[in-house]
Amino acid sequence: MLPDLIRALSAAFLVGFVPGWFWARCLCAPADRAERLTYAVALSMALLATTALLVLAAGIVPLVSSLWEPAPEEPSLAEAFPGMGSPVARRTFLPVVLLLVLARGYVGPAVHDWPFMRGVDHYSHAVMANLMMARGEIEPYLIYPPGFHTLTAVISRLSGLRPLEVFPVLAPILLLLPALASYTLARRLWGWQYSGAAALFSGVLLGGTYYYYNDAMYPNLVTSQFLLVLTVAALVGLYASPTVRSGLLLALLGSSVVLYHQVASLYEAALLALVAVYFLPYLLVHERTKGFVLLSSLALLGFLSVLYAWDTYDLPQAVAGLVGGAEAGTTGDAVGMAGGTQAPYPLDFLVGTKVSQPVAWLGLLGALFLLAELLRKKVGTPQALAQLTLLLGALLLFVGSRTPLSGFPQRFGRDVGVPLAILAAPAFVVILRSLGPRRPAAVYVASLVVLLAGSLVGFRAVQSLENASGPSVQLTITPEISAAGEWLREHNDGGNIMVSPHVNQVPSRMMLAMGGYPALQSFEAGQIKTPRDLPPTGPGPLWDVLWVMWHPDGERTRQLLKEHDVRYIVLYKNMPDRPTFDYWKSFRPRPDLYRTTFENDDVLIVARLRVASAA
Repeated sequence: MLPDLIRALSAAFLVGFVPGWFWARCLCAPADRAERLTYAVALSMALLATTALLVLAAGIVPLVSSLWEPAPEEPSLAEAFPGMGSPVARRTFLPVVLLLVLARGYVGPAVHDWPFMRGVDHYSHAVMANLMMARGEIEPYLIYPPGFHTLTAVISRLSGLRPLEVFPVLAPILLLLPALASYTLARRLWGWQYSGAAALFSGVLLGGTYYYYNDAMYPNLVTSQFLLVLTVAALVGLYASPTVRSGLLLALLGSSVVLYHQVASLYEAALLALVAVYFLPYLLVHERTKGFVLLSSLALLGFLSVLYAWDTYDLPQAVAGLVGGAEAGTTGDAVGMAGGTQAPYPLDFLVGTKVSQPVAWLGLLGALFLLAELLRKKVGTPQALAQLTLLLGALLLFVGSRTPLSGFPQRFGRDVGVPLAILAAPAFVVILRSLGPRRPAAVYVASLVVLLAGSLVGFRAVQSLENASGPSVQLTITPEISAAGEWLREHNDGGNIMVSPHVNQVPSRMMLAMGGYPALQSFEAGQIKTPRDLPPTGPGPLWDVLWVMWHPDGERTRQLLKEHDVRYIVLYKNMPDRPTFDYWKSFRPRPDLYRTTFENDDVLIVARLRVASAA
């Protein structure tokens, strides 16, 4: 594991950190190294897919302008946590939190899973990264923006590791991103003493964050819980200091969300629409400079977003389909498939598991504190706009998590924990500060509150780390299945494979990823009839695979194998996490039609005799 980790980290450093280090200092004047590191990673991701002219403009315009905002002043130690005013405690708290986050990510896989990776979606991401390296596009496989898979492909090329070898060593590091983003936003809003608490809640306590990692839903983690949070932080910076730099930073980070995930782009579009409707008119009337900078930044953000989405989502046809002027195309079809098909999480499961109760209740308390400040007009306009933006974001995600009409209520539910974790920080700090000089009765009550809050947070943190260090129920592979995938990769001389479907699309995507094939996927009949996640090819090839599975012989079967250039048929005999249907029994006793090329306890691979001789 260690040699692969060193190679992957070196490549990730060159791709995901170095390009943004200069621009982080140039565009946002971060207050400390942690914040600069966070923006460096985000800007590296954003700049990975832009044109050279945009990068040049992002650097030249701020440099020739005389608008340089000073770094924000540090809060006085008298305002810090009780007992945490020392410089040593201040410097060590965030590193300790980040070490806990890394332990949450690495311990379980290192102890139980290695050399395999928990989760199911990383097989799809491996296929798409391979397609980016081979063809420069991923559309034949799924409708997906290219950002994450371009990043993975570059790291894979530089490190010499295949994507399926990169994910086990680098994926746990992605858990750092939500913690760093929450730290950065909370610091911009309230100061360093709040930012450490936000990092702890977001990185260690949230269930939704770990779910994305444990299920290998890496682009969700990168966008909705990192890039989008930093986009809000950039918006907060613009409220406070409306300069060319702050406007460019917002446009670059905000538009990069479109490159990495569709659902996070939906969040962002809804939030920025609310900002444009409720805040922008006020600023244009009362603070024209700030309003003009915000308007210009949103216009540039929108232009870049449309530019990025134009080809990725076939935007003209998708828009035409939405207004009824033409067929919606693959993107419109995908949106139509998703709408109303996913049930929201039960509220007790959302609060208790996906968010976690300490974050939920402290986040609600923090929201009430902020509303009280706004109603009493205790904060200035920039801070009021910043706090209202955060509250609107939390409300938007919560509403989306409670209705299937959002299309993705469960994803809304996993992501609502991030703004709640940030809102929980001021509530937790207020509770800790309640132990200040008071009368004995008040001290007793305050002590009970602090003890209760601290116990809930500590218990959830321990529980979270304990669960993460145990075996994963999301491990879909065995040494036998891995051996079959390795055999496919070694014997891949072109063409396609057909894989027997079992419960959902994961079994076929596993073999495609391990064998290095871009198609064909396979689905059960029920999934094809009520689709939610079909490839751009539509249902036709999926029905073709099912036909072959049910009819090993026949003229149509021979035509389908020839039409799709199928070299091998892969049939599961056993899987570790789901029941299997015995398709393999129809192929094994047919030596007149199929030759067994590989077999072990879990997998049978056959080749049709005519196909084998022709190959």
